[in-house]
Amino acid sequence: MLIGIFSDVHDNLENLKRTLLFFNSRQISTLIFCGDFCSPIPARLMGAFEGEIHCVFGNGDGDRFTISKFANNEFKNLKLHGEHAELNFGNAKIAVTHYPLYGKALASTGDYNAVFSGHTHEKSEERINDCLWVNPGEIMGWKGTPTCAIYNTETNAVDFFEI
Repeated sequence: MLIGIFSDVHDNLENLKRTLLFFNSRQISTLIFCGDFCSPIPARLMGAFEGEIHCVFGNGDGDRFTISKFANNEFKNLKLHGEHAELNFGNAKIAVTHYPLYGKALASTGDYNAVFSGHTHEKSEERINDCLWVNPGEIMGWKGTPTCAIYNTETNAVDFFEI
């Protein structure tokens, strides 16, 4: 199974639209968002995506109430997990958090195949014991070219893409 990973939208709606179109063009139907919508507006745009989007909150998510309201009442495909998520896709056990410090700590437990986090706005990957830790970069474009990633649950590998 292929899963799209992205993070740190920070209200950049144009880059978010391009990211969602990219995932659609690759026929990716499950996404993981590693936090920092910022305002509720990106949640509305993400709610129009046809597949599921598993989301965690980041430090820049100011109006969590309205984002939660959208997810609970209007956009059932947005699966909000709070500060962190534990997800299972077949044999792949995945943890998600916004913060790399926590993500790397989770990866070191040996409980997960992969752990995803954002926050730094820089794409990176690292093997921590047998766990793949990934930061997909940023959609915002603050530190340069916006990036996202596609994770393969069968191979426990990730590929990065510029948006």
